[in-house]
Amino acid sequence: MIPSVERVRWWARKEQRNGLVLVLLGVGLALVFVVGIVAWGAGHYTNRTQTVTVAGTGTKPTTAASVSPEVAAGAHVFVQFACGQCHGDRGIGGVSPDVPALTAVGKALTSAQLRKIIDHGLGESANPTKPYMPVWGAVISTPQVNELVAFLHAGLPAVSDATSVPVPQGQGLAVAGAALYVRDGCINCHGPNGLGGVPNPQAPDKAIPPLSGPGFRHDFGTDTKIMQVIRTGSVLGRAPIVSMPHWGGIISNADLKALVAYLKTLK
Repeated sequence: MIPSVERVRWWARKEQRNGLVLVLLGVGLALVFVVGIVAWGAGHYTNRTQTVTVAGTGTKPTTAASVSPEVAAGAHVFVQFACGQCHGDRGIGGVSPDVPALTAVGKALTSAQLRKIIDHGLGESANPTKPYMPVWGAVISTPQVNELVAFLHAGLPAVSDATSVPVPQGQGLAVAGAALYVRDGCINCHGPNGLGGVPNPQAPDKAIPPLSGPGFRHDFGTDTKIMQVIRTGSVLGRAPIVSMPHWGGIISNADLKALVAYLKTLK
């Protein structure tokens, strides 16, 4: 039987539609294949590529891995005992005209000379408004002194994580004062929370006094009295009596107020 003209046209349209579907299907499969190849290539290249950091023009800081353990320990002792608060960060000076920089000390002084200065200080200052080198012998141990000496002889290099405690801002004076109490080394002599107890055998009371409790409140009952003793220190000036350093000219008035606010929160 010979098909009619309409039937022939219907079959033609059907075949045309089927061909279009096949073409679209083929294009889709080709796209999937191309995307897969590109993704594989990108992953393969990434796995074999190493990230390269281009160094800047500045000097690369010295890290703890590039100095001896003794020098690294000395850098941390330098921070712990607040040496930088008077002698400047890494001993570069600039804090007070009455306090020398330490950058040339390692070349100028022997180990024995440095140990003597650290342990015995540089004597009594006649002017309580000027800072002086206090006696550290009863507070800093012999190994710590040796580490400090090694750090000074090494030229006070930068050491990773040997940094002062950050002082919070905008969180109240007492919060800032608590950080300053650690940063400025008060905790080394007066103990955590100002409880005292650090031995000072040659002193009349045999110990470094606390900064809390009824005795302290009786002797220093006002903010002015507390700030005054921090500024002027307790000038005893002979080893092995530990002497309170003069902080006048070193600690700012704002920091003094923060320290007082913190001490007033103690027991």
